[in-house]
Order: sequence, then structure tokens, then C-alpha cells
Amino acid sequence: MLYTITQTPIAEQTIAGIRTRGPVRELGHQLQRLLAALAAAGVAPTGPPMARFFAEEYDETDTDYEIAVPVAPHEDGSLPDTMGEVRIDVIPAHHAFVTTHVGPYTGLRNAYAALTAELDALGYTLAGPPAEVFLRGREATAASATWQTEVRFPIAR
Repeated sequence: MLYTITQTPIAEQTIAGIRTRGPVRELGHQLQRLLAALAAAGVAPTGPPMARFFAEEYDETDTDYEIAVPVAPHEDGSLPDTMGEVRIDVIPAHHAFVTTHVGPYTGLRNAYAALTAELDALGYTLAGPPAEVFLRGREATAASATWQTEVRFPIAR
């Protein structure tokens, strides 16, 4: 698959997330736990879910990752600091190399390879954890060929 890579400004974003270490295949389960905790606290997501990966070496059976969703404050401007294991955080504004992977999640490694090649070719380094934004996935359709995942590499020179 050919990937179009853009250098994109990413706006500051308030997120609610659960950080864990374990198999990536549990990401969907972690998302359901996150959404249930937010619903119980009366906090609604304002955008698609994302995963951020903190491990230096990716291991699908044991990696350090966070599943999160963007959130907005209540009408009074407040957000709970915590909701059990859910934490509120702010991703600062930054620039990222971004590409969109279309198809099953098993093919995401190709998007990562394309982004890594772009980093190397242009002399950039990662400036934070890579992120996957799930624009369209298994919750929308069973047809994995149509899933869309935006992959972001925060960058620095």
C-alpha cells in the first residue's frame, strides 16, 4: 500500500485515558472500560478513540500503551481529575507526520514503516509517543477492508 504522508499541526487536546501494559489485542476491551467509566461520570467523548504507544520497542504481547478519547469540560468548565483508573491529560499542540491506513489493523506496521522512512529521510526524530486515531473501525463495520486508522508520529528536528 502506498502512503501519503503530511506534516500536520495537531492542536492541543484534552483527553481521558487508561494507561496500561499488556497485549495490544486487549485494546478494544480497554476502550470499553474507558467508555463505561466516562458514561458513569457524565463525560462524553468529543472525537474518535486513539491509542498512544510509550514502549521503545513494540511488542504486541506486552507493550505500554494508553487508550484515550478527546473530551470537553462540562458547562461549568470542570472535568473530574480522575474517574477510577481514568486520567485526564492534555496533549500539547505539536507537529506530526501523519498518514492514514485503510484496512485491517494487522497492516498498520506498513504505515509505521512509511512514517519511519520519512523521519529518517528528512532528519526528524520522534518527539512523543506515536498515536493511532481510529477513524473507522470494527465498531462501524465488520468489513475490515474499509477500516481507517490515522497514524501520527510527533516530530522534532
